[in-house]
Amino acid sequence: MVSRFNALVEREKVMLQPPTLSIYELSMSVRVSWQAHSLSTAGTNGSNKVMSRRQFLADGTETDACSGSIAKHHHAVLLAEYLMASGIPLCPACQEHDGCRAAALIERPEYKDLSVEQILQGCGLCDAHGFLVPAKNANKQQGTEARHRRTKHSLVEFSFALGLPERWRETMHLFTRIGDSKEEGQMLMKMPARSGDYALVVRYRSVGIGVDIDKWRVAIANEQQRRVRHRAILSTLRDTLLSPDGAMTATMLPHLTGLAGVIVVRKDVGRAPMYSALKEDYIARLVAMKCDTCLVYPFETVDAFNAIMEDLIATSAPCLPASYCPQQQVVEEK
Repeated sequence: MVSRFNALVEREKVMLQPPTLSIYELSMSVRVSWQAHSLSTAGTNGSNKVMSRRQFLADGTETDACSGSIAKHHHAVLLAEYLMASGIPLCPACQEHDGCRAAALIERPEYKDLSVEQILQGCGLCDAHGFLVPAKNANKQQGTEARHRRTKHSLVEFSFALGLPERWRETMHLFTRIGDSKEEGQMLMKMPARSGDYALVVRYRSVGIGVDIDKWRVAIANEQQRRVRHRAILSTLRDTLLSPDGAMTATMLPHLTGLAGVIVVRKDVGRAPMYSALKEDYIARLVAMKCDTCLVYPFETVDAFNAIMEDLIATSAPCLPASYCPQQQVVEEK
């Protein structure tokens, strides 16, 4: 596995320009237009009608919504493909798309003593999307040992995509399915198709790549390995917005008709500002925050967004934590 990774890294060195930008944190505040979609639903409530997801805003307005959970899930699925293509290892659970990630392995004898550092080194997806192995007390009757809590918060966070009030619509469709025999009868289902402009916010803490962010201990210090993971995460974020995925896309693949917003890059310690596209002046407000350590990239079209992302993928690298000192960490580990 190591030799295969090294070979892939050598191949990518030819493709990548030297990093000219270090990213501590990145945010995206975007307004995306989807037509005739049903990317996120709220179940059927025991009926034959699929319910759309809704969210109340602070002023009492009820608007259409798409859950951040489903966006994060599909980001993780695609990220796993990018990581494997780049030679980054995945744990056995992530190879099988198990959402529990490292927690699904901890009962296996060969994995029960895994440290956070070993999990991060052995799985790029657990590193990027986080995991939780809960603590457990020893039980003499059941013969189980005590277990310490091991966790990492996700480096990639998605908000709900919220429909702009008065700028979304819904159409209910009746779908039928006939059984193989007369006895099976006919099934009727009512399913919504929605169209609208949505405000979405994404945050990516690139400084946490290969880092136990609870203790700020660096598990992967190799610059090239961290950059390959960073490149995969950015590539997946680009694809997530340019080719939306979610519920019911087999027959309601969304028409993407607009993408505008701002990408903000924090170069040093701190947060990358976010401002919701629910407000009409969101681009102007974010552009006004530009400074030496906070770079702002506005865009108004899908191709402009793609160009910015391609440049960041090719020329950026994740920062290391400000507290990182290789010599001190080696002494502590000893």
